[in-house]
Amino acid sequence: MGKQVASPYDNLAAERFWRSGVADANPGKVKDIHNPRWGIAGTDTIVTMGSCFAQHIANVLRERGLRVPFYDTTENIKSQTYSANYGNIYTVRQAVELIEEVVGKRPVSEEFWPVDGGFVDAVRPNVFERPVASKEALATQRSAHLEAVRTAFEQLDVLIFTLGLTEAWAINATGRTLPVAPGVVAGVFDPALHRFHNFGHDEILTDLDALCAEVKSLRGGRDFKLILTVSPVPLTATYEDQHVLKSTTYSKAVLRVVAEEFVRNNAFADYFPSFELVNNPAAKGRYFEANMRSVRAEAVDVVMSHFIAAYLPEDTMAKTKRRTSGKATTLDADCEEELIEGFEGEKNVNAFAQDDLTVMFGDSHITAAYHNTVERPEGREFAYAPIRLLANNPAQEIGVHGFRTFIFRKEHSNFRDFFVQNPQDLVMVGMGFFGDNIVRAHGIMRPEREERPRAELTPQLPAVHDVTQDLVRFYALKLQSQMNLAGRLEKFTAYQRIFWIVSPDMPEATARFRLGDEFVDGGSYKIHKAAYKIAFDMWADKLSRITFVHHPWDQLCADNGFTKDDYFTGLPGNIHCTPSYFNPALDELMRLRRL
Repeated sequence: MGKQVASPYDNLAAERFWRSGVADANPGKVKDIHNPRWGIAGTDTIVTMGSCFAQHIANVLRERGLRVPFYDTTENIKSQTYSANYGNIYTVRQAVELIEEVVGKRPVSEEFWPVDGGFVDAVRPNVFERPVASKEALATQRSAHLEAVRTAFEQLDVLIFTLGLTEAWAINATGRTLPVAPGVVAGVFDPALHRFHNFGHDEILTDLDALCAEVKSLRGGRDFKLILTVSPVPLTATYEDQHVLKSTTYSKAVLRVVAEEFVRNNAFADYFPSFELVNNPAAKGRYFEANMRSVRAEAVDVVMSHFIAAYLPEDTMAKTKRRTSGKATTLDADCEEELIEGFEGEKNVNAFAQDDLTVMFGDSHITAAYHNTVERPEGREFAYAPIRLLANNPAQEIGVHGFRTFIFRKEHSNFRDFFVQNPQDLVMVGMGFFGDNIVRAHGIMRPEREERPRAELTPQLPAVHDVTQDLVRFYALKLQSQMNLAGRLEKFTAYQRIFWIVSPDMPEATARFRLGDEFVDGGSYKIHKAAYKIAFDMWADKLSRITFVHHPWDQLCADNGFTKDDYFTGLPGNIHCTPSYFNPALDELMRLRRL
Protein backbone atom coordinates (compact mmCIF):
# COMPACT_ATOMS: atom_id res chain seq x y z
CA MET A 1 0.00 0.00 0.00
CA GLY A 2 1.54 3.29 -1.07
CA LYS A 3 1.96 6.39 1.04
CA GLN A 4 -1.29 8.30 1.54
CA VAL A 5 -1.42 11.56 -0.42
CA ALA A 6 -2.23 14.62 1.67
CA SER A 7 -4.95 17.05 0.58
CA PRO A 8 -3.64 19.89 -1.61
CA TYR A 9 -5.26 22.26 0.86
CA ASP A 10 -3.14 21.08 3.74
CA ASN A 11 -0.66 23.63 5.10
CA LEU A 12 -2.09 26.56 3.11
CA ALA A 13 -1.88 30.02 4.68
CA ALA A 14 -4.77 31.19 6.87
CA GLU A 15 -5.96 33.79 4.35
CA ARG A 16 -6.65 31.00 1.86
CA PHE A 17 -9.59 29.72 3.94
CA TRP A 18 -12.92 31.50 4.37
CA ARG A 19 -13.21 30.91 8.10
CA SER A 20 -9.77 32.21 9.07
CA GLY A 21 -9.46 34.73 6.24
CA VAL A 22 -12.93 36.26 6.45
CA ALA A 23 -15.38 34.93 9.02
CA ASP A 24 -13.02 35.08 12.01
CA ALA A 25 -10.89 37.98 10.77
CA ASN A 26 -11.08 41.71 11.52
CA PRO A 27 -12.70 43.33 8.43
CA GLY A 28 -10.76 46.52 9.12
CA LYS A 29 -7.40 44.77 8.92
CA VAL A 30 -7.60 42.00 6.35
CA LYS A 31 -4.22 40.29 6.51
CA ASP A 32 -2.42 39.66 3.23
CA ILE A 33 -5.37 40.63 1.04
CA HIS A 34 -3.02 42.23 -1.46
CA ASN A 35 0.58 41.68 -2.47
CA PRO A 36 1.48 44.54 -4.82
CA ARG A 37 3.68 44.03 -7.83
CA TRP A 38 5.56 47.24 -7.13
CA GLY A 39 5.41 50.32 -4.93
CA ILE A 40 4.78 54.01 -5.46
CA ALA A 41 7.78 56.26 -4.99
CA GLY A 42 7.51 59.64 -3.33
CA THR A 43 8.72 61.22 -6.58
CA ASP A 44 6.08 59.54 -8.75
CA THR A 45 3.46 61.74 -10.37
CA ILE A 46 0.04 60.19 -9.87
CA VAL A 47 -3.04 60.76 -12.03
CA THR A 48 -6.46 59.53 -10.90
CA MET A 49 -9.61 59.04 -12.92
CA GLY A 50 -12.64 56.84 -13.04
CA SER A 51 -15.81 56.61 -11.00
CA CYS A 52 -16.58 58.61 -7.89
CA PHE A 53 -14.70 56.23 -5.57
CA ALA A 54 -11.45 57.35 -7.22
CA GLN A 55 -11.98 60.73 -5.57
CA HIS A 56 -11.41 59.20 -2.14
CA ILE A 57 -8.13 57.74 -3.31
CA ALA A 58 -6.93 61.07 -4.69
CA ASN A 59 -7.85 62.93 -1.49
CA VAL A 60 -5.99 60.55 0.80
CA LEU A 61 -2.90 60.48 -1.40
CA ARG A 62 -2.77 64.27 -1.37
CA GLU A 63 -3.17 64.25 2.42
CA ARG A 64 -0.15 61.95 2.55
CA GLY A 65 1.86 64.44 0.56
CA LEU A 66 2.08 62.34 -2.60
CA ARG A 67 2.41 64.09 -5.95
CA VAL A 68 -1.16 64.19 -7.27
CA PRO A 69 -1.20 67.48 -9.23
CA PHE A 70 -4.25 69.25 -10.54
CA TYR A 71 -3.53 70.39 -14.10
CA ASP A 72 -6.75 72.09 -15.15
CA THR A 73 -8.27 75.52 -14.63
CA THR A 74 -9.75 76.25 -11.20
CA GLU A 75 -12.26 78.78 -12.51
CA ASN A 76 -15.96 77.91 -12.18
CA ILE A 77 -15.41 74.29 -11.17
CA LYS A 78 -16.85 72.35 -8.28
CA SER A 79 -13.85 70.26 -7.37
CA GLN A 80 -10.13 69.73 -7.91
CA THR A 81 -10.27 66.12 -6.81
CA TYR A 82 -9.28 64.49 -10.08
CA SER A 83 -6.08 65.33 -11.91
CA ALA A 84 -8.05 67.30 -14.51
CA ASN A 85 -11.59 68.60 -14.68
CA TYR A 86 -13.12 65.62 -16.48
CA GLY A 87 -15.43 64.67 -13.61
CA ASN A 88 -16.51 61.10 -13.06
CA ILE A 89 -15.56 58.72 -15.86
CA TYR A 90 -17.73 55.70 -15.22
CA THR A 91 -16.73 53.58 -18.23
CA VAL A 92 -13.39 52.89 -19.89
CA ARG A 93 -14.97 53.89 -23.21
CA GLN A 94 -15.35 57.45 -21.88
CA ALA A 95 -11.64 57.57 -21.05
CA VAL A 96 -10.68 56.21 -24.50
CA GLU A 97 -12.82 58.79 -26.27
CA LEU A 98 -11.32 61.56 -24.15
CA ILE A 99 -7.74 60.62 -24.96
CA GLU A 100 -8.67 60.21 -28.64
CA GLU A 101 -9.80 63.83 -28.53
CA VAL A 102 -6.53 64.83 -26.93
CA VAL A 103 -4.38 63.17 -29.63
CA GLY A 104 -6.59 64.26 -32.54
CA LYS A 105 -8.10 60.88 -33.42
CA ARG A 106 -11.58 62.09 -32.58
CA PRO A 107 -13.23 65.45 -33.29
CA VAL A 108 -13.37 67.74 -30.29
CA SER A 109 -16.73 67.30 -28.60
CA GLU A 110 -18.99 70.31 -28.79
CA GLU A 111 -22.07 68.63 -27.46
CA PHE A 112 -23.28 71.47 -25.28
CA TRP A 113 -26.54 71.37 -23.37
CA PRO A 114 -28.51 74.53 -22.48
CA VAL A 115 -29.30 74.98 -18.79
CA ASP A 116 -30.34 77.98 -16.69
CA GLY A 117 -29.52 80.56 -19.34
CA GLY A 118 -26.11 79.09 -20.16
CA PHE A 119 -24.52 75.85 -21.33
CA VAL A 120 -22.72 72.80 -19.89
CA ASP A 121 -20.49 70.24 -21.56
CA ALA A 122 -22.47 67.07 -22.28
CA VAL A 123 -19.47 64.81 -21.62
CA ARG A 124 -18.82 66.43 -18.23
CA PRO A 125 -22.10 68.15 -17.31
CA ASN A 126 -21.66 68.17 -13.55
CA VAL A 127 -18.24 69.76 -13.15
CA PHE A 128 -19.18 73.45 -13.29
CA GLU A 129 -20.36 75.62 -10.40
CA ARG A 130 -22.57 77.52 -12.81
CA PRO A 131 -23.40 77.24 -16.53
CA VAL A 132 -21.03 78.84 -19.02
CA ALA A 133 -22.51 81.90 -20.70
CA SER A 134 -22.07 80.84 -24.36
CA LYS A 135 -21.20 77.88 -26.53
CA GLU A 136 -18.15 79.75 -27.77
CA ALA A 137 -16.81 80.25 -24.26
CA LEU A 138 -17.51 76.62 -23.45
CA ALA A 139 -15.66 75.49 -26.59
CA THR A 140 -12.65 77.54 -25.50
CA GLN A 141 -12.79 75.93 -22.07
CA ARG A 142 -12.95 72.47 -23.60
CA SER A 143 -9.83 73.11 -25.69
CA ALA A 144 -7.97 74.25 -22.57
CA HIS A 145 -9.26 71.19 -20.73
CA LEU A 146 -7.89 68.86 -23.41
CA GLU A 147 -4.48 70.46 -23.10
CA ALA A 148 -4.60 69.93 -19.35
CA VAL A 149 -5.48 66.26 -19.87
CA ARG A 150 -2.60 65.94 -22.35
CA THR A 151 -0.16 67.35 -19.80
CA ALA A 152 -1.48 65.03 -17.10
CA PHE A 153 -1.02 61.93 -19.28
CA GLU A 154 2.40 63.05 -20.47
CA GLN A 155 3.69 63.60 -16.94
CA LEU A 156 2.13 60.71 -15.05
CA ASP A 157 4.15 57.86 -13.63
CA VAL A 158 1.19 56.08 -12.05
CA LEU A 159 -2.37 56.02 -13.36
CA ILE A 160 -5.05 54.96 -10.86
CA PHE A 161 -8.28 54.09 -12.64
CA THR A 162 -11.47 53.05 -10.83
CA LEU A 163 -13.81 50.94 -12.95
CA GLY A 164 -17.34 52.04 -12.13
CA LEU A 165 -20.10 50.92 -14.49
CA THR A 166 -20.89 48.87 -17.55
CA GLU A 167 -24.17 50.65 -18.37
CA ALA A 168 -23.90 53.86 -20.35
CA TRP A 169 -25.68 56.21 -22.74
CA ALA A 170 -24.35 57.50 -26.03
CA ILE A 171 -25.18 60.11 -28.65
CA ASN A 172 -26.30 58.39 -31.84
CA ALA A 173 -24.92 60.99 -34.25
CA THR A 174 -21.36 60.96 -32.90
CA GLY A 175 -21.23 57.77 -30.89
CA ARG A 176 -19.92 59.78 -27.93
CA THR A 177 -20.35 58.02 -24.59
CA LEU A 178 -21.87 60.12 -21.81
CA PRO A 179 -21.28 59.93 -18.05
CA VAL A 180 -25.01 60.21 -17.32
CA ALA A 181 -28.19 59.86 -19.32
CA PRO A 182 -29.52 63.05 -20.93
CA GLY A 183 -32.10 64.65 -18.69
CA VAL A 184 -30.53 63.54 -15.41
CA VAL A 185 -28.20 66.52 -14.88
CA ALA A 186 -28.95 68.52 -18.02
CA GLY A 187 -30.06 67.97 -21.57
CA VAL A 188 -33.25 66.32 -22.78
CA PHE A 189 -33.54 62.63 -23.44
CA ASP A 190 -34.72 61.69 -26.94
CA PRO A 191 -34.77 57.98 -27.87
CA ALA A 192 -34.19 58.99 -31.48
CA LEU A 193 -30.96 60.80 -30.56
CA HIS A 194 -29.61 58.75 -27.66
CA ARG A 195 -29.04 55.05 -27.10
CA PHE A 196 -28.38 52.80 -24.16
CA HIS A 197 -25.47 50.36 -24.13
CA ASN A 198 -24.30 47.83 -21.57
CA PHE A 199 -20.63 47.09 -22.16
CA GLY A 200 -19.46 43.50 -22.12
CA HIS A 201 -16.21 41.86 -21.10
CA ASP A 202 -14.52 41.88 -24.52
CA GLU A 203 -15.40 45.53 -25.20
CA ILE A 204 -14.02 46.76 -21.88
CA LEU A 205 -10.85 44.71 -22.22
CA THR A 206 -10.27 46.11 -25.70
CA ASP A 207 -10.88 49.64 -24.39
CA LEU A 208 -8.35 49.15 -21.60
CA ASP A 209 -5.75 48.04 -24.13
CA ALA A 210 -6.49 51.08 -26.27
CA LEU A 211 -6.37 53.49 -23.32
CA CYS A 212 -3.01 52.24 -22.10
CA ALA A 213 -1.55 52.26 -25.62
CA GLU A 214 -2.54 55.90 -26.06
CA VAL A 215 -1.15 56.89 -22.66
CA LYS A 216 2.16 55.23 -23.45
CA SER A 217 2.25 56.94 -26.83
CA LEU A 218 1.69 60.34 -25.21
CA ARG A 219 4.59 59.54 -22.92
CA GLY A 220 6.85 59.01 -25.90
CA GLY A 221 6.90 55.26 -25.41
CA ARG A 222 7.96 55.47 -21.76
CA ASP A 223 6.46 52.87 -19.43
CA PHE A 224 4.07 53.72 -16.63
CA LYS A 225 2.27 51.91 -13.84
CA LEU A 226 -1.47 51.25 -13.81
CA ILE A 227 -3.49 50.49 -10.68
CA LEU A 228 -7.00 49.25 -11.38
CA THR A 229 -9.75 49.21 -8.79
CA VAL A 230 -13.45 48.39 -8.99
CA SER A 231 -15.84 50.81 -7.35
CA PRO A 232 -17.79 49.21 -4.48
CA VAL A 233 -20.71 51.59 -5.04
CA PRO A 234 -23.80 49.79 -6.44
CA LEU A 235 -25.85 51.09 -9.36
CA THR A 236 -28.31 53.84 -8.51
CA ALA A 237 -30.66 52.47 -11.15
CA THR A 238 -30.55 50.13 -14.14
CA TYR A 239 -32.02 50.58 -17.59
CA GLU A 240 -31.97 46.85 -18.18
CA ASP A 241 -35.34 45.17 -17.82
CA GLN A 242 -34.43 43.43 -14.60
CA HIS A 243 -33.91 44.02 -10.90
CA VAL A 244 -31.20 46.55 -10.05
CA LEU A 245 -29.50 43.98 -7.82
CA LYS A 246 -29.00 41.66 -10.80
CA SER A 247 -27.65 44.50 -12.90
CA THR A 248 -25.29 45.60 -10.13
CA THR A 249 -23.98 42.06 -9.71
CA TYR A 250 -23.46 41.72 -13.45
CA SER A 251 -21.70 45.05 -13.74
CA LYS A 252 -19.29 44.48 -10.87
CA ALA A 253 -18.61 40.88 -11.91
CA VAL A 254 -17.69 41.90 -15.45
CA LEU A 255 -15.47 44.75 -14.28
CA ARG A 256 -13.75 42.53 -11.74
CA VAL A 257 -13.05 39.82 -14.34
CA VAL A 258 -11.76 42.41 -16.82
CA ALA A 259 -9.41 43.84 -14.20
CA GLU A 260 -8.12 40.39 -13.26
CA GLU A 261 -7.53 39.33 -16.86
CA PHE A 262 -5.86 42.59 -17.82
CA VAL A 263 -3.50 42.48 -14.85
CA ARG A 264 -2.56 38.85 -15.50
CA ASN A 265 -1.56 39.77 -19.05
CA ASN A 266 0.23 43.06 -18.31
CA ALA A 267 3.10 43.33 -15.82
CA PHE A 268 2.79 47.14 -15.65
CA ALA A 269 -0.72 46.80 -14.21
CA ASP A 270 -1.92 45.82 -10.74
CA TYR A 271 -5.35 45.31 -9.20
CA PHE A 272 -6.13 46.72 -5.76
CA PRO A 273 -9.14 45.11 -3.99
CA SER A 274 -11.15 48.12 -2.82
CA PHE A 275 -14.36 46.40 -3.95
CA GLU A 276 -13.61 43.35 -1.84
CA LEU A 277 -12.65 45.34 1.25
CA VAL A 278 -15.87 47.36 1.28
CA ASN A 279 -18.13 44.43 0.44
CA ASN A 280 -16.46 42.10 2.93
CA PRO A 281 -19.29 40.06 4.54
CA ALA A 282 -17.48 40.24 7.87
CA ALA A 283 -18.26 43.97 7.96
CA LYS A 284 -21.97 43.04 8.06
CA GLY A 285 -22.98 46.01 5.95
CA ARG A 286 -21.58 48.67 8.28
CA TYR A 287 -19.37 50.11 5.54
CA PHE A 288 -22.45 51.47 3.79
CA GLU A 289 -24.82 54.24 4.79
CA ALA A 290 -28.45 53.46 5.52
CA ASN A 291 -29.25 53.59 1.79
CA MET A 292 -26.89 50.58 1.37
CA ARG A 293 -25.15 52.39 -1.47
CA SER A 294 -23.14 55.35 -0.22
CA VAL A 295 -19.80 54.27 1.22
CA ARG A 296 -19.11 55.45 4.77
CA ALA A 297 -15.98 57.31 5.75
CA GLU A 298 -14.98 54.34 7.90
CA ALA A 299 -14.85 52.17 4.79
CA VAL A 300 -12.71 54.68 2.92
CA ASP A 301 -10.31 54.69 5.86
CA VAL A 302 -10.08 50.89 5.77
CA VAL A 303 -9.48 50.81 2.02
CA MET A 304 -6.85 53.52 2.08
CA SER A 305 -5.00 52.06 5.06
CA HIS A 306 -4.54 48.87 3.02
CA PHE A 307 -3.62 50.89 -0.08
CA ILE A 308 -0.96 52.90 1.76
CA ALA A 309 0.48 49.80 3.41
CA ALA A 310 0.64 48.03 0.03
CA TYR A 311 2.09 50.65 -2.28
CA LEU A 312 4.14 53.00 -0.13
CA PRO A 313 7.39 51.53 1.15
CA GLU A 314 8.54 52.50 4.63
CA ASP A 315 11.01 55.13 3.44
CA THR A 316 8.25 56.77 1.40
CA MET A 317 5.87 56.59 4.34
CA ALA A 318 8.35 58.53 6.45
CA LYS A 319 8.45 61.28 3.85
CA THR A 320 4.71 61.35 3.29
CA LYS A 321 3.41 61.49 6.81
CA ARG A 322 -0.22 62.55 6.92
CA ARG A 323 -0.63 66.28 7.28
CA THR A 324 -2.60 66.43 10.46
CA SER A 325 0.45 67.09 13.15
CA GLY A 326 -25.14 90.07 6.07
CA LYS A 327 -26.36 87.26 8.45
CA ALA A 328 -26.70 83.63 7.67
CA THR A 329 -30.23 82.59 6.82
CA THR A 330 -30.19 79.02 8.06
CA LEU A 331 -29.73 79.73 11.76
CA ASP A 332 -32.12 79.11 14.61
CA ALA A 333 -34.39 81.99 15.38
CA ASP A 334 -33.68 81.54 19.07
CA CYS A 335 -29.98 80.93 18.86
CA GLU A 336 -28.80 84.31 20.14
CA GLU A 337 -29.97 83.63 23.66
CA GLU A 338 -28.89 80.01 23.50
CA LEU A 339 -25.36 80.98 22.57
CA ILE A 340 -24.99 83.81 25.07
CA GLU A 341 -26.26 81.62 27.89
CA GLY A 342 -24.26 78.65 26.70
CA PHE A 343 -20.94 80.47 26.73
CA GLU A 344 -21.62 82.66 29.75
CA GLY A 345 -18.71 82.72 32.15
CA GLU A 346 -16.21 81.35 29.65
CA LYS A 347 -14.07 84.45 29.75
CA ASN A 348 -11.70 84.60 26.78
CA VAL A 349 -12.17 80.91 26.02
CA ASN A 350 -10.44 81.47 22.71
CA ALA A 351 -8.18 84.35 23.67
CA PHE A 352 -5.69 84.59 20.83
CA ALA A 353 -5.76 81.16 19.29
CA GLN A 354 -2.45 79.42 18.97
CA ASP A 355 -1.31 77.58 15.90
CA ASP A 356 -2.62 74.21 14.76
CA LEU A 357 -6.00 74.42 16.44
CA THR A 358 -9.21 72.91 15.21
CA VAL A 359 -11.86 75.59 14.70
CA MET A 360 -15.39 74.59 15.71
CA PHE A 361 -17.85 76.91 13.97
CA GLY A 362 -21.61 76.64 14.16
CA ASP A 363 -25.08 77.83 14.94
CA SER A 364 -26.83 77.45 18.27
CA HIS A 365 -26.25 73.68 18.32
CA ILE A 366 -22.58 74.44 18.94
CA THR A 367 -23.44 75.24 22.56
CA ALA A 368 -24.15 71.63 23.51
CA ALA A 369 -21.26 70.41 21.35
CA TYR A 370 -18.95 72.91 23.07
CA HIS A 371 -19.93 71.83 26.60
CA ASN A 372 -19.37 68.21 25.59
CA THR A 373 -16.04 68.93 23.93
CA VAL A 374 -14.48 70.92 26.78
CA GLU A 375 -14.99 67.94 29.10
CA ARG A 376 -12.77 65.85 26.84
CA PRO A 377 -8.97 65.76 26.89
CA GLU A 378 -9.00 67.05 23.30
CA GLY A 379 -10.98 70.15 24.29
CA ARG A 380 -7.86 72.29 24.60
CA GLU A 381 -7.16 71.66 20.92
CA PHE A 382 -10.31 73.54 19.83
CA ALA A 383 -11.18 77.19 19.25
CA TYR A 384 -14.91 77.94 19.23
CA ALA A 385 -16.64 80.38 16.90
CA PRO A 386 -20.42 80.66 17.51
CA ILE A 387 -21.89 82.47 14.54
CA ARG A 388 -24.45 84.55 16.39
CA LEU A 389 -21.78 86.13 18.54
CA LEU A 390 -19.81 87.33 15.54
CA ALA A 391 -19.51 90.85 14.22
CA ASN A 392 -18.51 89.58 10.80
CA ASN A 393 -20.17 87.05 8.53
CA PRO A 394 -17.59 84.43 7.59
CA ALA A 395 -20.05 82.74 5.28
CA GLN A 396 -19.81 85.76 3.00
CA GLU A 397 -16.06 86.19 3.40
CA ILE A 398 -14.78 82.70 2.68
CA GLY A 399 -12.95 83.81 -0.43
CA VAL A 400 -11.39 86.81 1.34
CA HIS A 401 -9.85 85.41 4.52
CA GLY A 402 -10.29 81.73 3.97
CA PHE A 403 -12.66 81.30 6.91
CA ARG A 404 -9.81 81.77 9.37
CA THR A 405 -10.57 85.07 11.12
CA PHE A 406 -13.53 85.45 13.47
CA ILE A 407 -14.35 88.81 15.09
CA PHE A 408 -16.73 88.80 18.05
CA ARG A 409 -19.12 91.56 18.98
CA LYS A 410 -17.94 93.99 21.62
CA GLU A 411 -20.95 93.35 23.81
CA HIS A 412 -19.91 89.72 24.12
CA SER A 413 -16.82 90.43 26.19
CA ASN A 414 -16.29 86.78 27.00
CA PHE A 415 -14.59 86.48 23.62
CA ARG A 416 -11.64 88.09 21.87
CA ASP A 417 -10.74 88.22 18.21
CA PHE A 418 -8.73 85.24 17.14
CA PHE A 419 -7.28 83.67 14.08
CA VAL A 420 -5.64 80.36 13.27
CA GLN A 421 -2.21 80.88 11.80
CA ASN A 422 -1.67 77.35 10.54
CA PRO A 423 -5.16 76.00 10.01
CA GLN A 424 -5.60 72.30 10.44
CA ASP A 425 -9.15 71.05 10.81
CA LEU A 426 -12.50 72.84 10.63
CA VAL A 427 -15.56 71.41 12.35
CA MET A 428 -18.96 72.74 11.36
CA VAL A 429 -21.86 72.16 13.74
CA GLY A 430 -25.43 72.35 12.51
CA MET A 431 -25.52 75.11 9.94
CA GLY A 432 -28.43 73.96 7.85
CA PHE A 433 -28.29 70.17 7.53
CA PHE A 434 -30.83 67.72 8.97
CA GLY A 435 -32.58 68.11 12.30
CA ASP A 436 -34.58 71.29 12.71
CA ASN A 437 -33.64 72.28 9.18
CA ILE A 438 -36.03 69.66 7.84
CA VAL A 439 -38.74 71.69 9.54
CA ARG A 440 -37.30 75.03 8.41
CA ALA A 441 -37.52 73.90 4.80
CA HIS A 442 -41.28 74.45 5.15
CA GLY A 443 -41.17 77.93 6.65
CA ILE A 444 -39.89 80.13 9.48
CA MET A 445 -39.49 78.56 12.91
CA ARG A 446 -39.79 81.11 15.70
CA PRO A 447 -38.46 80.92 19.26
CA GLU A 448 -40.78 79.54 21.89
CA ARG A 449 -40.45 82.79 23.81
CA GLU A 450 -42.08 84.84 21.06
CA GLU A 451 -45.50 86.28 21.84
CA ARG A 452 -47.42 84.23 19.30
CA PRO A 453 -49.97 81.45 19.43
CA ARG A 454 -48.22 78.11 19.64
CA ALA A 455 -49.54 77.09 16.22
CA GLU A 456 -47.69 80.02 14.62
CA LEU A 457 -44.28 79.19 16.10
CA THR A 458 -43.54 76.33 13.73
CA PRO A 459 -44.33 75.66 10.06
CA GLN A 460 -46.64 72.74 9.53
CA LEU A 461 -45.15 69.78 7.74
CA PRO A 462 -47.55 68.00 5.41
CA ALA A 463 -48.70 64.53 6.40
CA VAL A 464 -47.03 62.03 4.06
CA HIS A 465 -47.16 58.26 3.73
CA ASP A 466 -44.46 57.49 1.17
CA VAL A 467 -41.15 58.87 -0.03
CA THR A 468 -42.04 60.35 -3.42
CA GLN A 469 -39.93 61.94 -6.13
CA ASP A 470 -41.69 65.24 -5.54
CA LEU A 471 -40.79 65.18 -1.85
CA VAL A 472 -37.16 64.35 -2.59
CA ARG A 473 -37.05 67.09 -5.22
CA PHE A 474 -38.49 69.57 -2.72
CA TYR A 475 -35.71 68.93 -0.23
CA ALA A 476 -33.07 68.85 -2.96
CA LEU A 477 -33.99 72.41 -3.91
CA LYS A 478 -33.98 73.53 -0.27
CA LEU A 479 -30.52 72.06 0.25
CA GLN A 480 -28.92 73.79 -2.71
CA SER A 481 -27.78 76.97 -0.92
CA GLN A 482 -26.15 75.09 1.94
CA MET A 483 -24.43 72.73 -0.42
CA ASN A 484 -23.11 75.75 -2.30
CA LEU A 485 -21.65 76.97 1.01
CA ALA A 486 -20.05 73.56 1.51
CA GLY A 487 -18.58 73.72 -1.98
CA ARG A 488 -17.08 77.14 -1.26
CA LEU A 489 -15.53 75.82 1.94
CA GLU A 490 -13.85 73.06 -0.03
CA LYS A 491 -12.61 75.42 -2.71
CA PHE A 492 -11.41 78.45 -0.76
CA THR A 493 -10.29 77.28 2.68
CA ALA A 494 -6.86 76.11 3.72
CA TYR A 495 -7.98 73.70 6.40
CA GLN A 496 -6.43 70.29 5.97
CA ARG A 497 -9.71 68.57 6.72
CA ILE A 498 -13.32 69.68 7.10
CA PHE A 499 -15.83 67.83 9.25
CA TRP A 500 -19.52 68.70 9.45
CA ILE A 501 -21.64 67.53 12.41
CA VAL A 502 -25.25 67.75 11.30
CA SER A 503 -28.06 69.20 13.43
CA PRO A 504 -29.99 67.06 15.92
CA ASP A 505 -33.67 66.33 15.54
CA MET A 506 -35.73 68.27 18.03
CA PRO A 507 -36.67 66.29 21.17
CA GLU A 508 -40.00 64.50 21.14
CA ALA A 509 -41.40 66.76 23.89
CA THR A 510 -40.52 69.81 21.78
CA ALA A 511 -42.09 68.25 18.70
CA ARG A 512 -45.33 67.64 20.59
CA PHE A 513 -45.28 71.25 21.79
CA ARG A 514 -44.58 72.68 18.32
CA LEU A 515 -46.16 70.21 15.88
CA GLY A 516 -48.87 68.51 17.93
CA ASP A 517 -49.47 64.93 19.00
CA GLU A 518 -51.29 63.98 15.80
CA PHE A 519 -48.29 64.77 13.60
CA VAL A 520 -45.75 63.23 15.98
CA ASP A 521 -47.71 59.99 16.33
CA GLY A 522 -48.66 59.81 12.65
CA GLY A 523 -45.22 58.74 11.47
CA SER A 524 -44.82 61.44 8.80
CA TYR A 525 -41.62 62.85 10.21
CA LYS A 526 -39.64 59.66 9.56
CA ILE A 527 -40.76 59.80 5.93
CA HIS A 528 -39.68 63.43 5.67
CA LYS A 529 -36.28 62.46 7.12
CA ALA A 530 -35.91 59.61 4.63
CA ALA A 531 -36.69 61.90 1.69
CA TYR A 532 -34.34 64.57 3.04
CA LYS A 533 -31.58 61.95 3.42
CA ILE A 534 -31.94 60.89 -0.22
CA ALA A 535 -31.73 64.50 -1.39
CA PHE A 536 -28.78 65.15 0.92
CA ASP A 537 -26.86 62.12 -0.37
CA MET A 538 -27.38 63.26 -3.97
CA TRP A 539 -25.75 66.60 -3.16
CA ALA A 540 -23.10 65.26 -0.79
CA ASP A 541 -21.79 62.91 -3.50
CA LYS A 542 -20.58 66.02 -5.33
CA LEU A 543 -18.31 67.06 -2.44
CA SER A 544 -14.82 65.70 -1.97
CA ARG A 545 -13.16 67.25 1.12
CA ILE A 546 -15.98 67.40 3.65
CA THR A 547 -16.65 64.45 5.92
CA PHE A 548 -20.17 64.56 7.33
CA VAL A 549 -20.67 63.21 10.84
CA HIS A 550 -24.21 61.94 11.36
CA HIS A 551 -25.94 61.22 14.62
CA PRO A 552 -26.96 57.56 15.01
CA TRP A 553 -30.73 57.79 14.75
CA ASP A 554 -31.22 54.23 15.91
CA GLN A 555 -29.62 55.10 19.26
CA LEU A 556 -30.84 58.64 19.81
CA CYS A 557 -34.29 58.80 18.24
CA ALA A 558 -37.67 57.44 19.21
CA ASP A 559 -39.72 55.35 16.78
CA ASN A 560 -41.40 58.52 15.49
CA GLY A 561 -38.05 59.92 14.31
CA PHE A 562 -37.66 62.67 16.92
CA THR A 563 -34.90 62.71 19.53
CA LYS A 564 -35.63 60.77 22.69
CA ASP A 565 -36.61 62.90 25.65
CA ASP A 566 -33.53 61.58 27.46
CA TYR A 567 -31.80 64.50 25.70
CA PHE A 568 -34.53 67.11 26.29
CA THR A 569 -33.34 70.30 28.02
CA GLY A 570 -36.62 70.59 29.90
CA LEU A 571 -37.53 73.92 28.30
CA PRO A 572 -40.88 73.65 26.44
CA GLY A 573 -40.50 74.31 22.75
CA ASN A 574 -36.68 74.45 22.83
CA ILE A 575 -35.24 72.67 19.80
CA HIS A 576 -31.80 72.01 21.31
CA CYS A 577 -30.51 68.86 22.93
CA THR A 578 -28.36 68.30 26.00
CA PRO A 579 -24.57 68.01 25.62
CA SER A 580 -24.71 64.22 26.11
CA TYR A 581 -26.61 63.93 22.83
CA PHE A 582 -23.36 64.73 21.02
CA ASN A 583 -21.43 61.84 22.57
CA PRO A 584 -21.60 59.53 19.50
CA ALA A 585 -20.91 62.32 16.99
CA LEU A 586 -17.96 63.70 18.95
CA ASP A 587 -16.58 60.22 19.57
CA GLU A 588 -16.61 59.72 15.79
CA LEU A 589 -15.10 63.17 15.24
CA MET A 590 -12.22 62.45 17.60
CA ARG A 591 -11.64 59.10 15.90
CA LEU A 592 -11.51 60.74 12.48
CA ARG A 593 -9.11 63.44 13.72
CA ARG A 594 -6.69 60.76 14.92
CA LEU A 595 -6.51 59.10 11.50
